[in-house]
Amino acid sequence: MSATTTHDLSAAIRAHHRALADRLDNYTAEVEAGVAELDAARIAELLDGLTGFLSGDLLPHAAGEEKTLYPALDPIISEHGSPTATMLVDHEYIGNYARQITETARALRSAGQKTQTDLARTLARQLIQLQGLFDVHLAKEERIYLPLIEQAISTGDQQALLAALHEEAESVATADADADTLEVRHLPPAQRHQVIFERFNALPVGGSFVLVNDHDPKPLYYQLVAEYQGQLLWQYLEEGPEVWRVRMGKSQ
Repeated sequence: MSATTTHDLSAAIRAHHRALADRLDNYTAEVEAGVAELDAARIAELLDGLTGFLSGDLLPHAAGEEKTLYPALDPIISEHGSPTATMLVDHEYIGNYARQITETARALRSAGQKTQTDLARTLARQLIQLQGLFDVHLAKEERIYLPLIEQAISTGDQQALLAALHEEAESVATADADADTLEVRHLPPAQRHQVIFERFNALPVGGSFVLVNDHDPKPLYYQLVAEYQGQLLWQYLEEGPEVWRVRMGKSQ
């Protein structure tokens, strides 16, 4: 097959994917806008169009790929590609959704009444998108990869893999938690307020961090309330007797 033909095939598939995705986005946007607000004729038109798209376009596209494209790719992947490459793409999108959800949650935490509804809808859609992708990702791991592990990897090597998996996940979680945490217990009391104020001043609107202290930082709360009238977000996560953890944020 010539390079031109291959590129033509790739371009055609990408264009079809984009067209399918755009139509699905349009249907999703209409449903999100509120089906209850539409008249009966428009609801019937919308639902007929949606179900027709699923049965007449989306599912036939998937069936066509399964019968033709994937069998052609199997020997190519085994020789030139990586069988787990698609899982890495899943992880890329899972990470993107996680970051979007985190940013929306921060914005929602500090939002005024005018923007709360729109942000809540955005957050709900992002969560649904993540849930759908995550469900499929787990199914692929459990239906394809885990049976292969059980068949081909010894019990001892499985245990070693599990330990390495836990260690790597914990190290990433610790790094993320550290980036979101301001630990001041190791600092002399005279230096703490300056460090906390510098961190809080640097926060963008909607941003937050977790303060960890060895006593109730209530005096700090009153200082910040006086300086940042109406902007301070203050939520106790842990209240002694040895450790106090407070989520501090800056609202609009």
